[in-house]
Amino acid sequence: MSGIKIDQLESIIVNSIEEVIEDNEEVLQGNVKAAGNKAVRLLKERSRKRKRHGGSYAKGWSADVKTEATGTTCVVHNKQYQLTHLLENGHAIKNQHGSYPGKVDGDHVIEGVYKEVAAEFSKGAQ
Repeated sequence: MSGIKIDQLESIIVNSIEEVIEDNEEVLQGNVKAAGNKAVRLLKERSRKRKRHGGSYAKGWSADVKTEATGTTCVVHNKQYQLTHLLENGHAIKNQHGSYPGKVDGDHVIEGVYKEVAAEFSKGAQ
């Protein structure tokens, strides 16, 4: 007969499953961090750069990776969040007389980067 008692079998199975889960969590965290870093790199390359402002909008991108009981998330954000919203979605033009003669269309850079990085992440590529 084997050296494993029936009482020990449960603890052996649980320990084995926990080891597999921990290994997968570490791989997932690494993939999420890599995807976030790629998104930041692409946004820094593709964002608008104005010389008189020193390109601070493009330089302002960063990513935060958080792991909680519900899962691992990565949030990519810019220090100038108000400007980010206006450039992505567009905005109305207001002249010096207070009227709104037109609208500026958004550039949708964030949406393009999101789709590109999400497609690669879902395939498992880095």
